[in-house]
Amino acid sequence: MKLLPVSLALFYRQLADNTLEVWTQIREDDGPYHGLLELPGGKIEPNEEPLMAAVREVEEEVGIRIKPEDGRFMGTYSNPLPGRVILLNVFLFPDQGSLKGKGQWLKIEFNKLSAPYAGQIPQPNHQIIDDLYRSLYSNLYE
Repeated sequence: MKLLPVSLALFYRQLADNTLEVWTQIREDDGPYHGLLELPGGKIEPNEEPLMAAVREVEEEVGIRIKPEDGRFMGTYSNPLPGRVILLNVFLFPDQGSLKGKGQWLKIEFNKLSAPYAGQIPQPNHQIIDDLYRSLYSNLYE
C-alpha cells in the first residue's frame, strides 16, 4: 500500500453564538473530489516540511501568501483510497482577510456539525471539521 503525505490548510473563525466557520474552495482537478468543496492543500514535496507544504499550496491554489508562524498543527488523518492511503497533515490558520471572494465559508453548528455538507465536501473533511469544532467548543460537551 502506497502512502501519500499531503498538507492541508484549514482557515477558521469562531462566531459568538458557538458557531464555527471553515473556509473552502471548489476542487477543480479531475480526481475523485472534483467539484467538491475542499480545504486547500496538496502533496508534500521531497525534503519539504509539512507546514511549508501547506503554505506553498495555499499560494498556488488560492493565490494568497500566508505566514507559516500563523499555522498550528492540528493532527494527521488517514484517507484510504484504492491502492493508496493519503496522510492528511492538517494545519490551522486564522481567518485571512485576503480570502474574501476566493471561496466560501461553511457554517458549523453544535447540533449538526458538518453533516449538512454531506456530498459537498470529501468524507475525510467531515472528521477534521467535526474534531475542530469539538476541540474549540469542548465546554458544550461537558
